[in-house]
Amino acid sequence: MGLSGPTGGQRKQVLKMIWGAMLGAVLTYGVVCLVIVGAGDAGRLEENNALRYALSAAAILVGAVSVWWRRRFLPGETAAGAPVKLAFAQVQSHSVIVWALSEAVALFGLVMGVLTHSFAEFLPFALAAAALLLLHRPSNLPLDQIQSADR
Repeated sequence: MGLSGPTGGQRKQVLKMIWGAMLGAVLTYGVVCLVIVGAGDAGRLEENNALRYALSAAAILVGAVSVWWRRRFLPGETAAGAPVKLAFAQVQSHSVIVWALSEAVALFGLVMGVLTHSFAEFLPFALAAAALLLLHRPSNLPLDQIQSADR
């Protein structure tokens, strides 16, 4: 007696739950930053420029890698224009990588906010992370190209 795998609807639900958890983590980082540093703006000092530039560059790089990863490993169609057939495990694992890279942008912001004691320093990173997660949301995945049975 064999066990059947999850249905297409269940697979989509799993992806939505993982994505929602990552988006929720960005909101949680905001709450943590507010609790630690408050809503004041103590971080807009010239002495923080090196830190600001380094963390901003790292966040931009990680965000760009998330876009590149998605285009590279979750293609919509082949060079000939035919849809690519994907295994669910492939879609899920690459999606988690893309979402984790997107969430990492907010982590850079959390570090920036805590080190500068400024929620205002965290906010652009959080907004960028949320925008990336919305860009990579489950409804934008090639779910219709998932093979009916993983091999």
